Amino acid sequence: MPHHGKGNLMRHKGTIGALVMVLGVGLAAAARADETEALKTYARGDYEGVVKMLEGPYKEGQAKIQERLILARALLHLERKDEALAALRSVLDSDRENPEASALAGRILHEDGKDKEALPYLKDAHRLKQDAATAGTLGKCYYALGDLPKAKALLEAALAEDIRDPSNALLLGKICLATGFGALAEKYLLQAEEAGLDTNELHLLLGRAYLAQHKEVGPILTLRVPGGAKPGQVVQGHVVLGGAEDAPDRVRACTRYSALYEGQKLLEREPASADALYILAAGWLAAGDVDEASDHVRRLEAVEPRSPRTLDLELRILLAKRAFDGLESVLAAALSEHRVSDRAAAEYYYQAALLLRAEGKRPEAVRFLQKAEALHPTSSKVLRSLADLSVATGRPKEARGYYARMVELFPDAPDIDELRNALKVLQEKTGADQ
Repeated sequence: MPHHGKGNLMRHKGTIGALVMVLGVGLAAAARADETEALKTYARGDYEGVVKMLEGPYKEGQAKIQERLILARALLHLERKDEALAALRSVLDSDRENPEASALAGRILHEDGKDKEALPYLKDAHRLKQDAATAGTLGKCYYALGDLPKAKALLEAALAEDIRDPSNALLLGKICLATGFGALAEKYLLQAEEAGLDTNELHLLLGRAYLAQHKEVGPILTLRVPGGAKPGQVVQGHVVLGGAEDAPDRVRACTRYSALYEGQKLLEREPASADALYILAAGWLAAGDVDEASDHVRRLEAVEPRSPRTLDLELRILLAKRAFDGLESVLAAALSEHRVSDRAAAEYYYQAALLLRAEGKRPEAVRFLQKAEALHPTSSKVLRSLADLSVATGRPKEARGYYARMVELFPDAPDIDELRNALKVLQEKTGADQ
């Protein structure tokens, strides 16, 4: 009997073991089937269905890593970001080196403006898998945190790998504008446009990029337009500047690669945009149309009264009109109201002096230069102009004084030897001691 019972027991153990093996294979197959079905459901766009299928096993701690990733993506589509982030963190608890979970967690935090929290996730993701999407998001994160060099390097890497995301090129354009590289900003912003971006912000940034390069107008050409067209109209992708001389069916126009064009496009979309009015006023002023420029400045003043850039345009228009009395009056008022710095005012006086000197009005030029000198006594170009005019108008003692100041103030000037020689000649001429 004991021997027989032992045999039965052994047989039962073998049967149980076989059953466990069969059940294990069946459960694994079922798990794989569930995962496959979840993928199919996700691919169909049935995100609620994915959540219904996987949320239970996830909460019970039975969901595999891939299932938790699918669940997190579905939750993101349903705008349940906090739950998606929790699922992704559970993946990282199981597998710290999972690039997909790190990238998605970082993206969620970055989009919520939590860039300091996002940064370690994105750095891990980029270390593990250097794809364009992760590089772009990490670059945007660094930009938000103020690290422009790292942001620029990562965004350039993302753009080199995949040009389809215009947001990378747009942000590169912003960085280049902020760091004074107008031509490079133009390049990236045009790439964003080629990738399909067409926003008010893009037109504004392009307008600023062209202003930074002094491409207010750019090349001017002649177009045949039967019936003519008014200044400011966009015809054949060009901005009409005015009629061509002796050709009623032709107009002068500038290309689309100009601040004038981008300002016009922006104004069409935002008729009260102060930025558009400023860009257009600067563009028309560069084009030589003072009336159009003045009209846009008046409109800008209504939208943005007493702003520094409105004052700048007003003063530049007075210079263009050679309205020197008006310039002097506006500058005196602006200085008394602290609306303009001493150095900026000195520059306007200096520009007026250059125009007066070109017209042969030397005494008036000297007067404006002396105003500039009073505001900015260490300006090399003001002192040089005063010295030159003093010599030209036969006032060697005054010239000697200006040269003496320049020799003392600018000992490292490239032409210091010439300045010293000029001073020596004037000292000999006026009988002054060395």
